[in-house]
Amino acid sequence: MNLVTTRGCPFHCNWCAKPIWGQRYNVRSPQNVVDEMAWLKDRFNPDSIWFMDDIMGIQDRWIEEFADLLEQRQLHIPFKSLNRVDLLLRGQTIPALARAGAKIVWVGAESGSQKILDAMEKGTTVEQIYAATRQLHAHGVQVAFFLQFGYPGETREDIELTLKMVRDLMPDDIGISVSYPLPGTKFYETVKHELGERENWVDSQDLAMLYRGPFRTEFYRQLHTVIHKEYRSRKTLRELQTLVRQPLAARPAHLRRTASMLYHWATLPRAVSKLDQLAALPHEPTRLSNVALH
Repeated sequence: MNLVTTRGCPFHCNWCAKPIWGQRYNVRSPQNVVDEMAWLKDRFNPDSIWFMDDIMGIQDRWIEEFADLLEQRQLHIPFKSLNRVDLLLRGQTIPALARAGAKIVWVGAESGSQKILDAMEKGTTVEQIYAATRQLHAHGVQVAFFLQFGYPGETREDIELTLKMVRDLMPDDIGISVSYPLPGTKFYETVKHELGERENWVDSQDLAMLYRGPFRTEFYRQLHTVIHKEYRSRKTLRELQTLVRQPLAARPAHLRRTASMLYHWATLPRAVSKLDQLAALPHEPTRLSNVALH
């Protein structure tokens, strides 16, 4: 079941549209949220809760009080939430999330290149992504990354830094998108001269670049294929390594995943070769307008 503890976001990522709440940020008290969770537990007994906040628990003390109240009432409902890596590193936020029952935390990692994070005005660092991920895993909480490709100025080197970050940290899940120019954002103002009449969701297709971007749309679709082939293979390999130590945990599904892993490893070199070919095709990158991002 879905639940929200806040409305709005006070941060300034220049590609993120906030047409309803703007910079306003309103938060319910931990007591109020726990009371609702108790009501949901009594009425519906959900298997899990998805906290749909843009950012759950901006104040570390909020998360700590939230965990304390849940423990006092012996209220245990696994949940997933969206958080910022810099805020996760404050105080006792990560241990408190673990105590509260966090199963998986999604973070807007976006890029493994500090240059791109700075261009986005994300306000976070690559080092914080590494630190937060490792601490969450150390406390038994899964981590998932939102990754964004195609931001103006991104190079193959920046993309490789993102891929390295995924390899190094091996998040428990990933979500991949291309930079999307939403009206009302600073990012939109810098690229709207390239959009023409394509200014709506209906004008877009999966992983399609509405502006020219650093590479063609076909490149990003192939990049999505390459990333998932490698990521899913590495993830399955880690599962199999665990099974070697715990053979009684083996299930028929592991055979299917093993077959899938072998297929992806076998086809990965060809997929990478195609990506290189697409990167080499003639393409004029985005010409930013006079509106500065900073």
